[in-house]
This record gives sequence, C-alpha cells and structure tokens, in this order.
Amino acid sequence: MGTFLWIAQRVSALILLSYVLFILISYFTKPYQYDASLWYFDIHTTVMKVFTSAFLVVMVGHALQGLKAIEDDYFTERTIGMFMPGMTYLAKVLKYTYRTFIGLVILVLAYVVVFSYLMEL
Repeated sequence: MGTFLWIAQRVSALILLSYVLFILISYFTKPYQYDASLWYFDIHTTVMKVFTSAFLVVMVGHALQGLKAIEDDYFTERTIGMFMPGMTYLAKVLKYTYRTFIGLVILVLAYVVVFSYLMEL
C-alpha cells in the first residue's frame, strides 16, 4: 500500500504541475491583456472545464495524502516519546485532534465554496 500511495502522490504532483504550466504558458503566449473575451472563451471550453475539475479533485487527494503522511510520521508514540519522554500517551490524543482539525477545515472550505457558488446563481 505504501508504494502505491508514493506513486499516486508523484503522479498527482505531475498532474498539478501540468495544469499550472498550462495556465502560465497560455497566459504568456496569448494576448489576454488586449482582449479579455479571449480569456473568457478559453476558460469556458469543455476541455478547460474538465482539466480544471480534474485539477481540483487531484489537488484535494494530493493534499489529503500529504496530511496523512504528516500524521503517520509525526503523531506516533515513538516520535512523541522522543521529544517528550513519558508523554507517549498523548500520541493518540494528538492524532485524533489533528484529524478533527483537518476534518473541520475541509467542512468549512466545502461550505464556503458551495455557499459562494449558490450566491452566484
């Protein structure tokens, strides 16, 4: 499972990089500063919508994998015990506090995104 997650993280990083490079290259090669409608038509194409949706899904997965790696590396009894001997019982408390915090951040971001989308309708 660890090898699969490592490969998935690298593949998702390549997808994120390709999207950012695509946006930057198109920004510097097309005359957007002279014609704003060109940008409007570029971002409303089906290909761009699919690419942007894939970017958002991959970005969330990439971020969650990174947060899981931080949890696995730093919130263990061994790591906590190394920095605070005698306090290893705090490892599970810190791990669940971290998970709760990340879950709340995800809920708040989802609420803000959905709410701002609904306000535009």
